[in-house]
Amino acid sequence: MNPKDALQRLIDGNSRFVSGQTTSHNAAIDRATMSEGQAPFAVVLRCADSRVSPEIVFDQPLGNLFVCAVGGNVPTPEIVESLEYAVGQLSCPLIVVMGHTNCGAVAHATAHLPTKGLFSMIDIPHDDEDAIAFNAEQGIPKIMVSSDMIQEAVKIGQVQIIAGVYDIGSGQFELVAQTTVESA
Repeated sequence: MNPKDALQRLIDGNSRFVSGQTTSHNAAIDRATMSEGQAPFAVVLRCADSRVSPEIVFDQPLGNLFVCAVGGNVPTPEIVESLEYAVGQLSCPLIVVMGHTNCGAVAHATAHLPTKGLFSMIDIPHDDEDAIAFNAEQGIPKIMVSSDMIQEAVKIGQVQIIAGVYDIGSGQFELVAQTTVESA
């Protein structure tokens, strides 16, 4: 699957979720196949917030998404290594940095401006920009700088990185930034 098709699959799934017309299921019979291995088509870096579940938001069954969670959806070194595993070993063509409305981690970082620890790694805008969207968007260059392997995969069009914000109230995922796909 190429990055464009993977992104479209997520967009279509989110549309189903928003409209209440979800189609994914996780039947017991599918567990036998899943126990043999995984083949996700996208990797999602999401906040650890309990209200944010990419499988539900994008209407995908288990096994379709490789999900990494950390407060504030920050690409820490450990998270970047997990993203590299998903791209290098599982051939995921799409990386999603998924922020969300009412994010406690971003609110905490904005209010307290911590100087150490995880919350100090959350990106805070210098003007009136939406802090949640800004933080998600800044995940893209952080991932690119932290991983030569992912940077090269993006450069040759094998992988695309997108950032977006999931609105907890409406269910809508809004794309806020993306790398350019040169070829697929």
